[in-house]
Formats: sequence, structure tokens, C-alpha cells
Amino acid sequence: MSGTGIRFGRALLPLALLAFATACGNEFDDGFGEGDGGAGAAGVEGGGGQGGSGLGNAGGSAGEGGVGPEITIRFRANTDPFAHTDGLSGQTPLAHSAGLRKLQLYKDPSDPNPLTVFDFGQDFVMVGFNDGDDTAVHTVPASSLPTGLYTVARAVYSHVHYRVASTMHAGGQAWPGEFDNLQVLSDGTTIDGQVRNHGFYDYVFSTGGTEFPISGTDAPVPEWSETGGFSAKLEEGEWSYYFPIELVVTPEVTSDLDIVLEVNMYESFRWQDQDELGFAGGVFDTVPTAFEPVMRFGANDFALSLETPAS
Repeated sequence: MSGTGIRFGRALLPLALLAFATACGNEFDDGFGEGDGGAGAAGVEGGGGQGGSGLGNAGGSAGEGGVGPEITIRFRANTDPFAHTDGLSGQTPLAHSAGLRKLQLYKDPSDPNPLTVFDFGQDFVMVGFNDGDDTAVHTVPASSLPTGLYTVARAVYSHVHYRVASTMHAGGQAWPGEFDNLQVLSDGTTIDGQVRNHGFYDYVFSTGGTEFPISGTDAPVPEWSETGGFSAKLEEGEWSYYFPIELVVTPEVTSDLDIVLEVNMYESFRWQDQDELGFAGGVFDTVPTAFEPVMRFGANDFALSLETPAS
């Protein structure tokens, strides 16, 4: 990578829905305390990704205009077969996307002035996690990133929208169908013209051409299974993800570059089967008032790469 201004070490960029962890297997103390509501879902399973990067620049702060080379952050997804070893049941979501609101970088956990790469306020960029999705999240001038070493990242997600297959058990019958679920993660998220806060949900179960909607303000989040070095917490209404990175900014970028994070989402929606009458192994069984516990929902693996943008 000589001369590109990018070098790779260890890192994990934010993905979506409820939790993503580093795959190094070490507990990560982000140094920011417990937060208020730091319950979340599990981490990356398997071998983990390759990461860390360095961006060249000429100083300044993100978002202050500038000319010259630009850096674009992109997310890609695939559903290539992945060997899970967690003992859970799983399925690949029929559809899956999430809103990314903010990204900040810290030189260390006690950094009082983190670099805000972007902050969309009540808005967001939808990141797709279906097979083949390729989302350009944000572009900044290379010159807008202050020179230095960043070791902690904070990503804030607004909400998640996903669709999964399920069998509903009611009235002594089993009804195969699908859940189309929207869940708000951070306060002040604008959905369909209305501002919603953390915990709002709008779930719709459909079967045989009939829909059964339910909504509320106390949505559950997946249980922790492996932290894997990742920290998630609710901070002043923002669903925040902290993770260790190795981002070295140098003055070497001379042309536009894409930083591409590709994630594997094969059977990434994972739950614990329950031994109840009529329930089946490998099926996400639900009843009108409850569902089998979702243990984790996130990327299985990832790869971070550097590309020259297509002309």
C-alpha cells in the first residue's frame, strides 16, 4: 500500500442492527463507562475481519469543505456460506438495512474532542445488508481529516429494518409467514415524517395474504452472547457503538479512494430454539405475545479493503 496513505492493521467499522464486535476475542474497555441502557446483542462470530487503515491529509476538521482527493466510505454485503459454531439456529434475513447517523473518531478513550466525520442529526444514510448491496455512506475531502492516530471509533445508528421468516402459533394452529420489522435505536429519529425515540417498534406479521401489525415503544434488543471486544450503550438517547480501530492519518493521499467494508450476513439472524409444543428446530417460532430469544444479529465476518473509485 506504499504511497496510498492507507495502511492496514486491526479495526472494525460499524455495521448494523444491534451489535457488532471485534473478533480478536479480547474484552474491550472503551473507557467511557457503562452508559444508561447498555444492553445489546452479540458480536462477530468466527475468524473476524482484517482492518485498520491510514488516510493521508493536509490537516483541518471533517466537513470544512476543501478541494483535492476525497475519501468515500462504502459498505458491501454478501451471503456466502459461513460455518457457524455457536449452537444457535439461524436464517439469512429476507431483507435487512439500517440507518447510520453519526461517526466519530477518538485518539484515545479520554479524548475530549473527538473528530466527527459526519453527523446527520435526525436524518441518516440507509446501509443495505442484502446479498450484493453496495452503499456509499459518506464522502469527505482527504484534507478534512486531521493528522494523527485514532484508536477508538463511535458509530450511532438511528434504526433498523429487516424481514425474517417465522411460524406463528395461535389458536392451536401453526401459521408460516414473515415478520417485517422496524425498530428505532436512537432518540429523535425521523421515520415517515414522524420523530420517534429509542424503543419504538412497528412489527407486521403476514401470512396467507393477511397482515397483523403491532407497534409500541418498548422494543427488546438481542441478548449478549459474545462481547468479543465490542461495547454498545445508550448515551443520552443515542444508540452508540464503540470499537477499537487503528486509523493512521498521514499527508500522502494524492487521488480519490474508497474504503470498502464487506460483511458476510449468511444466517446472521440467530436465535435459541425453545422446547415448546409444536415448535420446530431451525424455525423461528413465535406466539402472539412472545418469540424465541434472539441471541445475536450481526455480521459473521468482514474484510476491509482499499479501492480506486470506478470512473
